[in-house]
Amino acid sequence: MRDKPTASVEAIERAARILDAFTVERPELGVAEVARMLGLKRSTVHRALVTLEAAGLVRQIDESQKYTLGSKVLSLAYVFQSQLSLLSIALPYMRALRDRFNETVALHILEGRQRKVVEQVESTHDLRRTYRDIGKVLPLHAGSPGKLLLAYMSPEQIEQAIVESGLSGFTPFTITDRQRLLQELAEIRKRGYATSTGEHSPGIASISCPIANREGRVIAAVNISGPSFRLTEEKALEYLPQLREATRAISQQLGYRGSSF
Repeated sequence: MRDKPTASVEAIERAARILDAFTVERPELGVAEVARMLGLKRSTVHRALVTLEAAGLVRQIDESQKYTLGSKVLSLAYVFQSQLSLLSIALPYMRALRDRFNETVALHILEGRQRKVVEQVESTHDLRRTYRDIGKVLPLHAGSPGKLLLAYMSPEQIEQAIVESGLSGFTPFTITDRQRLLQELAEIRKRGYATSTGEHSPGIASISCPIANREGRVIAAVNISGPSFRLTEEKALEYLPQLREATRAISQQLGYRGSSF
């Protein structure tokens, strides 16, 4: 039997319905119009619109007292569009890296103070790295792509990520000591790439390089990963020049104009 929605869930669903009421044909709506369209009380709609206005999702037009979508919606649309652009730009480079080295190549993005795998191009080896957690949030402190993204965050964000994660251990090789992790992050910033062996998934080695946007902010990472017996540290470093060249090319297509990270 389906659980009955809580009041907070109902409020979110109501807010989503109100936002959906705004269209290209109806960019401006009054409280009474929204209430009539959705079959809600005017007082309920008014409270919801006031809350949405405080969040920047709608704004009230002084002359008519009607509401229209706010600037926050544009910001969210930009984030969504940038992810689509990032994936479409990165995928050909990821395929080229896989074809050259025949190890799995994946794209990781920041999700708050966690990371998310959004795409992979798998190796053709029978024994290979396969991400089965695409779309799920993962910790930043375990594994080369997470450490790389964490390294380029602000000191305040790094501390928040450490506190929130609790530096949980996933394998005996996960870095769970705060000071050791901070030293590792400093080294990553210095050399511009990250490596790991068995830190998040046992028996898996990985090397990652950053992708920056036009503001120069690191927003994603591409990594090459595979079984640690095959992807040794020496082999990973052989792959580094081509991986670095690919992530720099992706960054440049996103508008990044810096020379290095």
